Amino acid sequence: MREARSKHVQVVARRKKRLALARLAFALGGATFALAGGACGKLKPAEGADASTTSDASTGRTIVTISGTAAPLPLNALVVPPISPADFSMLEVAIVDPQAVLADPAAAPLGSMTLDTTTTNCDATLGCAWSLPGVDITDQKLGLVGTLADLRTGAAREWVKTGTGLGSAADVQAVIAAPAPITDRRAFIVSLKLEALLGAFVGKALGQTFNPGDLETRGFLIGYVVGKPSEGTFPPPIAGATVSATGAFDVIYPNADFSATGTATSTSGVFLMVPKMAASVVATWTVNPPATETRTWNQYLAGANPGNAFIIILAANE
Repeated sequence: MREARSKHVQVVARRKKRLALARLAFALGGATFALAGGACGKLKPAEGADASTTSDASTGRTIVTISGTAAPLPLNALVVPPISPADFSMLEVAIVDPQAVLADPAAAPLGSMTLDTTTTNCDATLGCAWSLPGVDITDQKLGLVGTLADLRTGAAREWVKTGTGLGSAADVQAVIAAPAPITDRRAFIVSLKLEALLGAFVGKALGQTFNPGDLETRGFLIGYVVGKPSEGTFPPPIAGATVSATGAFDVIYPNADFSATGTATSTSGVFLMVPKMAASVVATWTVNPPATETRTWNQYLAGANPGNAFIIILAANE
């Protein structure tokens, strides 16, 4: 009887693992690259300015409205049992000055609001809409970063504070030169359950022990190498690419189902960056595409802060 029960438990465990990998494969396929349009590539300001977009010659300030959508990072599909849609709530969306938060993680945002996660404000594919008027982008030297943070505290907290790269410094300067609202930005968030699973994966890869919360404590980056934004709503991930950057961190290339590591990106285009200690990390990232690849990539500036996750999409040049 006990032997039969044990076999049943093993079968259930194997089924759960297969289900998790199936969900992950889906997340790393088409669904993942719902990220791509707004989180990577060039900023695409709306044509013309509105009343909330100003460029004051007397003060030299450029103030714009920034809007987009927010959603759980599709890699959260790795979590079994699945994260309840009801858990995607009580979140704050903000635009932050990356230079300021690197110096002081508690630095005031440039603009923030409580995310409206009611059904009428959310799309099943893109997530929940948000709009922040009156954002002063004049002094953004490192680019545009959006964050999602859980307003719950203590044991009630469900999510890791997560930043998403929404545009490069050059993109911001282009908007300053021709002020207009910045639209269609996509921000993402990592769940604490996913953090625990990634921590276990990273720990195995590095030969270290990562308990739940340890990866968050250090801070970490999830990167995607993808094709051109014009290649589709979901730019194709690039397999066989590596990234180069200098700093006190490890770069890990998960295979397609996160069951092992490789020496370059898999068909998911994903890589992970984990600092060697809990310290702010900023690096310039160069994409080294496979030898047969004809597309090119600019360098990207990205990093991580202790207590945070960061999402960066490295998109090919048009």
